[in-house]
This record gives sequence, structure tokens and C-alpha cells, in this order.
Amino acid sequence: MNDESKEQNLINEKLDRVLESLLQHDKKIAKLQNDIDIMLKKIQNYYSELNFADLFHDTINNSAWLKDKSFSLHGWAANYSFIYMLYRILNNAKPGHILEMGMGQTSRLTSQYIAYCNSGATLDIIENDFGWISTYQPQLAQSERIKVHLCDLDIFVHENTECRKYKKLNEVIGGKKYDLIIIDGPYGGNQTMPRSNILEIIKNGNLADDFIIVFDDTERQGEQNTVKETLNILKEQNISFIMFSREGIKTQTYITSLTKSFVQYL
Repeated sequence: MNDESKEQNLINEKLDRVLESLLQHDKKIAKLQNDIDIMLKKIQNYYSELNFADLFHDTINNSAWLKDKSFSLHGWAANYSFIYMLYRILNNAKPGHILEMGMGQTSRLTSQYIAYCNSGATLDIIENDFGWISTYQPQLAQSERIKVHLCDLDIFVHENTECRKYKKLNEVIGGKKYDLIIIDGPYGGNQTMPRSNILEIIKNGNLADDFIIVFDDTERQGEQNTVKETLNILKEQNISFIMFSREGIKTQTYITSLTKSFVQYL
């Protein structure tokens, strides 16, 4: 190999090292940009959550039927975007028959609506944890039109992942038709098709013509999968709907009949 060839090889090697260094630099820049985007999104979500908190407290300040206004919205509990929208739906849409899957802070709101606001409305709360029912039910407003149902869990496999839903829920709800369905149970993390009872509810005809469906935790991919399948079933049954979301530190997705579409502006 002559001197000219050797020099050219050295130049090529240097160029390769420079290109590799630039490539690694670009990857670091891309990762840094992604980290910044994630951080900015979190900041935006926290700002939105604080805004919903202010809206909620201002909205319920003079509420005649919400007698107990103390809520503990942290951890796995409902967040402010959820509790604000739920109050507005109850206060403005006046649902007559409510199905709430998962007992929690939202139950303190829905139970007061039944007990103190709508004397003709009913509420069925589904929960799989007997200990949680024993501890939490005494904190709810009391009415003979509020029923709490203990339902075991059904574990099934979807896309090689164990998923949870309530077992034999159809035996609990029978032929009832619900105009508000709140989906916040059972536990839905790390599943590909969590909280899928809503699919059977629609197929079995338990959804009223005028309806509002609320999904909590739809920032997670699993819940997004269940929402997508819910939309498919509604389309198969030629049920018209609209869909929108609210986002704080957690995200809720709402699917409503066209007659209830006004709730997107609340």
C-alpha cells in the first residue's frame, strides 16, 4: 500500500469516528428533547389539575345537595378533573340510573346526588373488596335507592396478559338500563383489556338510549384499548355517540349519546 492510500485510509477512519460521534450526539439530543417533552407534559397536567381544583371548589361552594364537600383526592383516588366533571354531569344532566364500577371518592359524590338531589334516581355500586366496602360504605350518604354489590373478580387472558373484570355482573344488574356508567374498577394497571365489563353491558342492552359513559385512567394504554373496543361495539349496534376527554394528573374519556353531547361543554 503506497503512502497516498495509507493517508486516505486514515482520513476515512477519522471521518468514520466523527460521523459516529455525531450520531451518538444526535441520539443524546433526541433523548434530552424527549425527556424535556415529558417534563413539560407533566407540568401542563399539574397546571390543568390545579385549574380543575379551583373550578371544582368554586362550583360546589353554594351547592345545596352536596352537603359533605370534603374529598380526599390523591393517590389512586379520583383526581380533580374527574370529580369536577362528574359533579357537573350529575348537577346538569340529572341521570336517573347510575352504575358505578369501583367504590371510592366518586361514590361519596354520587351517593349524595341520590340521597339529596334526585329523589327518583338509583345507584348501583360494584366493588370486589369486602374490606373496602366495610370501611367505606358508612362514609356514603344513605338511601334505600343506593345498592352496593360485592362482586368477585374474573381473571382472563387477553394478548398473553392477565386481565380483570367483575364476575357475573349481568346477574347483578339484570335488565336495568343505565344512563350514567362510571368505569373506575376493578384495578386496571398493567393489563391489555382492563375493565371490560362495559362491553357486555352494551351488548346485553343495559345502556339507555340517552347515556353518558365515563372511563377513568385513560392515560394508560390498557384503558385506551377498552375504549377503542367500546367504540367498535357502539358502531356495530348503530349507536350514535360523541367522545371527548378531560386531563389533569389523570385522564378521563367520555362517550355520550348525541342527546347528552352538551356535557362536553361543561
